[in-house]
Amino acid sequence: MKNTQSLKLNKDFRRVYKSDSFVGGYTVVYVKRNRYPFNRLGLTAGKTIGKAVVRNRLKRLMRESYRLMEDDIKSGYDFIIVARGRAVGKTLDQIRKDIDYAMTKLELKR
Repeated sequence: MKNTQSLKLNKDFRRVYKSDSFVGGYTVVYVKRNRYPFNRLGLTAGKTIGKAVVRNRLKRLMRESYRLMEDDIKSGYDFIIVARGRAVGKTLDQIRKDIDYAMTKLELKR
């Protein structure tokens, strides 16, 4: 991901969680404008989703989905993508379409 950094600090996560969101079929996307010329991305998958192998796979799928559409997304935003329980076992294409639809509904596509 060339124009995106990781969202790491707890205070940043809390700030983004209080902002706009879109609940899709497999993910929830939270977005908040930041003061940087680049995007920051945070990925979460709670313990209710499954064991570590399942959670890490979902985070890899969400990260790759974001990477594939990164060029089409406006800059200057913080994103948190949260996996939902029904995302377990879904393919990259299904996750990508869900995140793409969320970005369109949040009006973040160029």
